[in-house]
Amino acid sequence: MSEAVQTRAESMISELFSERSRLAGTGPVGLDPKWVTQMIAFGGGFPDPSSLPILDLIDAAKIALQRDGEWALQYAFGSGVPEIVEQLTRKLERDQGIRAGVENLLITSGASQGLALIFELFLNPGDVMISESPFFLGAVETAKANGAEVVEIPLDDDGIVIADLRGALERLRAEGRRAKFLYLVPTFQNPTGITYSLERRRELVAVSEEFGLPIVEDDAYFDLRYDNDKLPTLYELANDNGLVMYVGTFSKILAAGMRLGWVVANPEIIRHLSGLKNDSGTSPFSSHIAAEFAASGTLLEHIGHLKGLYRTRRDTMLAALDASMPDGVTWTRPDGGFFIWMTLPNGLTCDAVSTKARENGVSVGLGTMFFANGTGDDKVRLAYSFNNEVEIERGVGILATVIRDLLRDAPETA
Repeated sequence: MSEAVQTRAESMISELFSERSRLAGTGPVGLDPKWVTQMIAFGGGFPDPSSLPILDLIDAAKIALQRDGEWALQYAFGSGVPEIVEQLTRKLERDQGIRAGVENLLITSGASQGLALIFELFLNPGDVMISESPFFLGAVETAKANGAEVVEIPLDDDGIVIADLRGALERLRAEGRRAKFLYLVPTFQNPTGITYSLERRRELVAVSEEFGLPIVEDDAYFDLRYDNDKLPTLYELANDNGLVMYVGTFSKILAAGMRLGWVVANPEIIRHLSGLKNDSGTSPFSSHIAAEFAASGTLLEHIGHLKGLYRTRRDTMLAALDASMPDGVTWTRPDGGFFIWMTLPNGLTCDAVSTKARENGVSVGLGTMFFANGTGDDKVRLAYSFNNEVEIERGVGILATVIRDLLRDAPETA
């Protein structure tokens, strides 16, 4: 087929695509995930490869298949196979302080599917959602794919700014409009790494109840706390008032490739999310393996190992930043999770820094990816999860040199 004929055919076909497809845009095709090994990968939140519990998962898979193989390899219609639901309810009560029955739980293909289902359930094109700003890249993309109007509320060191949130809600009310929900990551926020204070969490629950505002609490990093005491989830503070939807994942504490996450919410929401879920059940094979892994006690041991590993990685990156970054560069100091949020000096852009860093073998996260409305040009997200300590020190050194070179070559401003 000639190039002209192919272009014409593609144009004819694309005219038939749905509005949602147009909003979502295109995605990568044929991408080899091993590309991340070709450079020092500060750009994505990849779990450490050496930490993946391969041998323990082999043992869990053997046990699960020997005991329940005919069901582990079968369809699993519904909200989740009983074995993983049982283990998850135990974990949620023990660790997160959340009591949830079968009617409150939906097992999903990672937290990403849970978020996608929630957004699909609530949002029509043009509907308003409110989000902390900056916010998780995956949520940015999902909001755009659903045609949402995103009202972004800034963060301070304690979390989303309550006065600005209240002001936005009052403006919407005066216009006769209502936000469908508030999206946030209150613990080791992605991308900034900050954690909402207890007082800010309580204020959020109060505002939610006052305005009848549902909250989507994305808590992917809850278990990866390295400093200070655990804080209650918004779901726990709301005392199951029906307004908070709690989203979590096994991707950061077990294996991302297992593709297992969950939503905890009131039964009406769970039933409708299950109705939107058309995959014949989240992988029963992965679910049975994860259930056995958790039941054996190995999950708790593994989380302890991960906390030690990632604490060291975080400390290494912070020390390297302290030692090598030029004046004018600032960054957050997270208590847990995977990310550090860097602010560049005046005159530098994340695109220029990213381009030059990549030429020198280091990838970073562009700040502009974490806003729905085009800001963040002076921000960079750094992930310390994937590379070892030697690579982290080398990568930060390269990044510092890149920033110095760009500052030296930047035109002076009046």
